[in-house]
Amino acid sequence: MTGRVMQEIQRLQKEGPNADLTNRAKESARREHETGMKTNGYWLSRLQGAKMLGLDPVTHILEREKRIDAISAENIKEAFVKYFPMNRYTTVTLLPEAK
Repeated sequence: MTGRVMQEIQRLQKEGPNADLTNRAKESARREHETGMKTNGYWLSRLQGAKMLGLDPVTHILEREKRIDAISAENIKEAFVKYFPMNRYTTVTLLPEAK
């Protein structure tokens, strides 16, 4: 499975995601945001996140849709190149607890 994950990371670094996948992810994020805006838990977590990160809550919460719209296949590709360098990674194996 590790090999397959690494293969997919390399593909995303070279090609980026396809337009359909990008659009489906953006639509899912939009729906999640719209639904969340109606719940207290969503507001609480967003306000806590803004406070913890030192962000303006208005920008952090109310302008989320603008940030979702700004996502493109190209900037996802750039993020994979930047944040998943192939020369720096750790592979971890979870084993069952010994009894």
